[in-house]
Amino acid sequence: MLTALNIEEYPRQGLKGKLRLFRRNRLKVEHSFCETAAVKSVTYEHYRGRISWASIDRFVKAQRNHVLCQKELSLPEEIGYKRFESYELSRRMCENAALYLLRSVDHPKVKTVLLDPDGDNVGVCEALAKYTDPVYVVTQATEIYVAQAENLLSQMGAAIRVSRSESCLRDADLIIAPQRLTKSLSCSSSAVILSGEKPSAPQPAPVIYEYSFDLARQYRSIKPPYLDDMYFASALYTMAGAREMSAELFTRCGDGETIHTRQSLLKRLTNRLGELA
Repeated sequence: MLTALNIEEYPRQGLKGKLRLFRRNRLKVEHSFCETAAVKSVTYEHYRGRISWASIDRFVKAQRNHVLCQKELSLPEEIGYKRFESYELSRRMCENAALYLLRSVDHPKVKTVLLDPDGDNVGVCEALAKYTDPVYVVTQATEIYVAQAENLLSQMGAAIRVSRSESCLRDADLIIAPQRLTKSLSCSSSAVILSGEKPSAPQPAPVIYEYSFDLARQYRSIKPPYLDDMYFASALYTMAGAREMSAELFTRCGDGETIHTRQSLLKRLTNRLGELA
């Protein structure tokens, strides 16, 4: 069961605020179910005094270290409370976006570079190799990728160029970085960069890292209204076994400033390739 927490703060100013001071804080607990998931929503109505975390903890219990809540909610870490965070679904959406672009673009050669420092995303190489040849991989886990390169060469005749150097980024058209980018890349300002996380270092080109799609009706029906759709989807995917979401393709994506549709993101890559023609 997923546990979500919301604290509703009621203003204490004005006549209504003063009247609320006569009300006691209270807890509301609601349970929602669908065929594949269950959610417990704990709402604390805070009218006066301090928040009683002891009261809240009676219902959160063992899930206090991965509780679902809004990003703005301040949790008492000293008693083990921690907001659920996972980039697992976002990283998969990053890979799916890359495959969509490669399938859709009408160009014989798209220089595609996969950044995978630890070898965590080796499985996507086989899918990439169907649409781009060769696939360039920058990784420190070269032994993992060399084995994969030999396998794909014998099975598909596909080429993977594995290197520890980032020199291949200079003329890359499409850069796939499922993990967070922590340093600036030496790439073109017109390159299309996809990531599964918001970068922590400025990049020469905008980085797409926000992905959204329409939640299935069964999941919309159990989502607490105070949770973001994609945040809730991430929890379902990671903790409730909603693995079918791994096949989802974004309907919207963004770089923190600009929102793209599938068509507008494809146009960005097409424009990049047009510059090189």
